[in-house]
Amino acid sequence: MKSLLYATDYSPNSVPALKFAWNLSQKMDVPLYVIHVFDINATFISTVSIAYARMEEAAFYKHAEKLREFCLAHLSVEPDQKKLITVVDENSIASVSILEKAEEYEAGMILAGKKGSSLMRDLFIGSTASGLIEKSHVPVMLLPQGHEYDNIETIVYATAFEQADIYAIHAITQWAILFDADIKVFHVSTKDEYAGEDQMEWFKEMLAQKVDYPKLHFELRFAEDVYTFLMDYLYEVKADILAMLEREEHHLLSSIWHRDLVKRMKGESNLPLLSIPKIKKHATGFA
Repeated sequence: MKSLLYATDYSPNSVPALKFAWNLSQKMDVPLYVIHVFDINATFISTVSIAYARMEEAAFYKHAEKLREFCLAHLSVEPDQKKLITVVDENSIASVSILEKAEEYEAGMILAGKKGSSLMRDLFIGSTASGLIEKSHVPVMLLPQGHEYDNIETIVYATAFEQADIYAIHAITQWAILFDADIKVFHVSTKDEYAGEDQMEWFKEMLAQKVDYPKLHFELRFAEDVYTFLMDYLYEVKADILAMLEREEHHLLSSIWHRDLVKRMKGESNLPLLSIPKIKKHATGFA
């Protein structure tokens, strides 16, 4: 992981994600890129005729200064273009620009607030958050309003016993170790799912071959209302982060964990949500 990328709309709701991203970047000793994407058509609503080039130049200058002030106000740190780097971009679709910059800067994670309060548009409700989760090739962490960074002690990973889950858990351990955090691998079996206990044992064995992390724990529960039971479990273990794999398939074993559940957690949970894409083996360090 060469850097982290944090995206903001300047709203108070995005401040917890900024603080978390900054602390994580310091622990990992990687640069933090702070990006704001504006839409020039939404930024300049005026009856005054002005050349587009001048409008664009003025907008970039305005947002560059505003982004600098935003970082200084909430981190008490002046962007230095080395460890804390501010980036302004123009695009009518914010998620497209964010993903392009993440690739350019080789960011290992994208962080953002769950909600926005922009007068022009709610940047991280709906299309932007969904676009990041569904199209990103790196993990995306969404932090809720009011979240306060302290320490990460417990990460819950909701598994569907897929091989891709093994790669995702490996990715999590790369930074969880910095916090000495417990990773609780959790699964809910329903009456439509067969051999939940056998699947869990198989998954443990497969995971042990690929991931060497001493603070891995496993929990299998039986229930029909997966979402409610998951929420109860998160409260029970005092989870600090919920991690889930972004899935596209809807076969028997993964249907209850597919993207609809990720989206529901994005909108309703008060926990930080870490959405991990299905990544290729070479991207995880596995052969």
